Amino acid sequence: MKPFILKTGITFLLMSIIGTGCEKDLPPYQAKGIIIAVTSQCYGEVVVIEVENPKRVGLAGTFSTIGKEIDIRFDNAIGVPYFSKIGIPDIVPQTIGTWIYFEYRELIEEERGQSSLWETDPPIVCQTIYGTPSAKRLIITKIFSYK
Repeated sequence: MKPFILKTGITFLLMSIIGTGCEKDLPPYQAKGIIIAVTSQCYGEVVVIEVENPKRVGLAGTFSTIGKEIDIRFDNAIGVPYFSKIGIPDIVPQTIGTWIYFEYRELIEEERGQSSLWETDPPIVCQTIYGTPSAKRLIITKIFSYK
């Protein structure tokens, strides 16, 4: 009986140690990622975040500027409006390379047609509209941490 209890105890101990090393799923509508692009002018005002966790929140694709100043490939990217447009405090850096842990939500119907979230303010006249990266558009509602 003692060897059975000992083996069972060791098995559960090993399983718990292995389980703590695995990446845990985040609560619903929370994500972690890194800012990979911040577009402006004729590309619209979008912050592009490559989401590390959870997977399959965003879209895969590429984004290049006309002069190839920016040429990036992404696997799980989301696009959010400039932080100042959605009430995120100015202390949160909106720069490439910033890692953020945040809460997000889907766009509501009113926001889908609201160009002021994505266009420059004031609007600028472009000879050609280049468009934003093909990232899934979401809204950040809260930032828990950043670095």
